[in-house]
Amino acid sequence: MILTDTQVNSIAGATSGLLVSILVSPLDVIKTRFQVKRLPKGVSGTPLLSVIYTLGQREGFRAFYKGLGTTMLGYAPNWAVYFTVYQWSKKQFASHLSSLSFEHEMLINLFASVTAGATSNMVIAPMWTIRTRMMTQSNHEDYRNSFHAAQKIYKTEGLYALYRGVIPSMIGLVHVGIQFPLYEYLKKKFAIYSSSDEHVSITQLMLASSISKLIASCVAYPHETIRSRLQDAGYARRVQSQYSASTKPFREYKNVRDAVQIIAREEGVRGFYRGIVPTLIRTVPAAVLTLLSYEKMREFLTDHFVEKSLEY
Repeated sequence: MILTDTQVNSIAGATSGLLVSILVSPLDVIKTRFQVKRLPKGVSGTPLLSVIYTLGQREGFRAFYKGLGTTMLGYAPNWAVYFTVYQWSKKQFASHLSSLSFEHEMLINLFASVTAGATSNMVIAPMWTIRTRMMTQSNHEDYRNSFHAAQKIYKTEGLYALYRGVIPSMIGLVHVGIQFPLYEYLKKKFAIYSSSDEHVSITQLMLASSISKLIASCVAYPHETIRSRLQDAGYARRVQSQYSASTKPFREYKNVRDAVQIIAREEGVRGFYRGIVPTLIRTVPAAVLTLLSYEKMREFLTDHFVEKSLEY
């Protein structure tokens, strides 16, 4: 069987997405719980270990895998779309240049990563909204499964609700705009010291992916908090129901600008970085697993199922 470049990138991307979604699901749940929690300015949040212990005690082991089905349904097509568009875009942009300097190569990687990120964001946006709602529900009655969540959100809140958070996701393209050009640059530099003429070693791929992800995550993290707050639209209503009528209610966010203003006013800079510790604990190894599994699966498929004349 002969595969095309597009098929190779799609299969490798989907495989990496499925693997990572299963392995990092507990950290995804914890990270999302941190992000959607709203606290007054100057008030410290609950320590990470306490959140893990409380979640396990109150909701059981199953709580750490809330939204796993949705996560798998999101990650697999997300990375399949992303890597397919990314590799295709790189070739298209490069084809319009007569020579490929270092600056041109970095710009190509930047434009390709942003194009791929925007495409995957639009295609997968509803799955991320559903995933956030399922992860943050305190029981399993609000949304029984991904299909039920999609139906309920659509019927009660409309189609727009499924795309809440898509604008901060687009703003967050700065994340991939930093990560992937830096990853490609580091991978190319490490390849100079590789013992193989064709493939970069696993250790070098791990270093390139972890460094690029760490830097990108720290720079672009606030957009993730804003996106999660917008997606979890019912948080203010749920929290207010636990307090007396005299307690000042949390106001719903109307849009991205409104969310930024409220978070800055009520929680300060710290509010934009809630959950960054579990996020880094999750995203760095997740990025390593994603890119490592993608690269190795792509190498395997290319070596065994692609004609040499079709390689790039």
